[in-house]
Amino acid sequence: MRALIIDDEEYVRLVLGQTLRAEGCDVVLATHGEAGIQLLQTQAFDCVITDLRMPGVDGLAVLKWVSDHQPGVDVMLLTGHGEVKDAVEAMKQGAWDFLIKDTPFDGTAVKAALAKLRTVRALRQENLAARRGGYTRDVIIEGSSPAWKKLRGQIAQAASSKAPVLIQGETGSGKEVVARLLHDLSSRARGPFLAINCGAMNRELLESELFGHEKGAFTGAVGAKTGLVTTAEGGTLFLDELGEMPTQMQVSLLRFLDRGEYRPVGSTRTLQADVRLVGATNQDINVLVTERRFREDLLYRINAVTVHVPALRERQDDVIMLADHFLHSVRAAGLSPRPLSPGAKTALTNYPWPGNVRELHNVIERLVMSGQGMEPISADEVLAVLPQSQPGLQLQHLSQCSLEDVERLHIQRVLEASGGNKTHAANTLDIDYKTLLAKLKKYGL
Repeated sequence: MRALIIDDEEYVRLVLGQTLRAEGCDVVLATHGEAGIQLLQTQAFDCVITDLRMPGVDGLAVLKWVSDHQPGVDVMLLTGHGEVKDAVEAMKQGAWDFLIKDTPFDGTAVKAALAKLRTVRALRQENLAARRGGYTRDVIIEGSSPAWKKLRGQIAQAASSKAPVLIQGETGSGKEVVARLLHDLSSRARGPFLAINCGAMNRELLESELFGHEKGAFTGAVGAKTGLVTTAEGGTLFLDELGEMPTQMQVSLLRFLDRGEYRPVGSTRTLQADVRLVGATNQDINVLVTERRFREDLLYRINAVTVHVPALRERQDDVIMLADHFLHSVRAAGLSPRPLSPGAKTALTNYPWPGNVRELHNVIERLVMSGQGMEPISADEVLAVLPQSQPGLQLQHLSQCSLEDVERLHIQRVLEASGGNKTHAANTLDIDYKTLLAKLKKYGL
C-alpha cells in the first residue's frame, strides 16, 4: 500500500512513517493540508492519514477533497481526545476510520487500523474484479442447458423482489456469481455489492465486520470501525457460507432482518440500514436446522426467495461453451487460444466435475499453461490434467494403497476441485478448517 501522511507535528510524522514502512508501506510525508492535496494531485495513493486539526487546510478539508476527486482513496483521521465528536461526524462524511493520539504516541493504533484496512481493500478489489470482468461475470449470462435456463428465470424473478434471498448449490457452482447478477438486475444495481465469508471468522470478528464496533469494545479495538452493513447502504450484502455462521451471531442477523436495526459491538446506539441480504450455502440448510446448528426462525426470514444453482454435471450441454470461454479468457495476450479437438470435447463432457465450474476453469488454465503450439488440444492432454483421470487416483489402484495414501489423494483431489480454496475444501470433506490445515501439513500438500 502507498500511504500519504499529513501532520504538522514532526514527531507524529516520524512515528507514523516508521510504523507504516515497517509494515511494508510506501510512505510520503506532508507537513500541512495544502501540501498534502498537492501531492494527491500528482501522485497515486491507497490511503491518507491526516491530522484533524491543522492550520489552514485541516483534515476535514483534505477529506472533502479526496471524497470529491479520489473516492477510491481511504482517509483516516488523527484526533485528540476532545475531538472525537468531530471525528465521528467526519466518518459520516466518508472517512474510513479515526485514531486517537494517545500519549505517548507510538503508532500501535495505526498498525492495527492498517491491517484492517488492507483486509477491506482486498475484499473491495475482489468484488470489483469480479464485477468488471473475470470469467464468471460473462459466463453467468450464457448457457443453453434446460437447468441453466431455469436458473435464469429464478434469478429474474428474485431480482424483481426486495425480499432476502437464499442461494443453494454445491461448492464451485457459481453461487456468488448468481448473487452479483441478482444485484445487477435489481433496483439496487447502483448501490454497492459487498461479500463476506461467514465460515471464515469467529462470532466476535464476524459481528465486528458486519456491524462495526466502538473503540475499546474488545481487545485490539483501538478505534471505532464502520461495518459492512453500513458500507452496503442502498445495496446488497452477500453472506457466503451462511450455514457456518455461529449460532450466537444468528440472533443479531435475525434482528437486522426483522427490523433493519443493528448495534455496533460495544455500543448502546441502535442504528438502521437499508441493505438487501443474500445468503448462500452449499449445505442442506434444513438438516442444519434439525441439528440445531441453524435457527429455524432465521431460515424463515432468509429464504423468502430460494434459488438453486445447478451443479455442472446437471448442465452438461454447457461444458464446452464454458470451456471455450475460459480458453479465451486465460490465453496469453495477443495469442489465439488452441481449439478443442473432438476427443477433448468428449473427455470434458464425460467428466463428472465434482468441483463444478471452478474446477473446469482450473483445468482449462492448466491446459493453457502446459500446452505448446497451435495444434488442437487432444483428449490425452485433457485426461492428463483431470484429477480423476490420473493413474494414482484410479479405483483399481486404490486396493494397493495404504489408508493414508487414499486420504492424501482424496484431499488433493478435493483441493484441486476447489481451486485451492481451503474453506470450500474443508466443507466438501466435512471436516473443520484447522483439521484440514493439519492434514495438508502432514501430507506435504
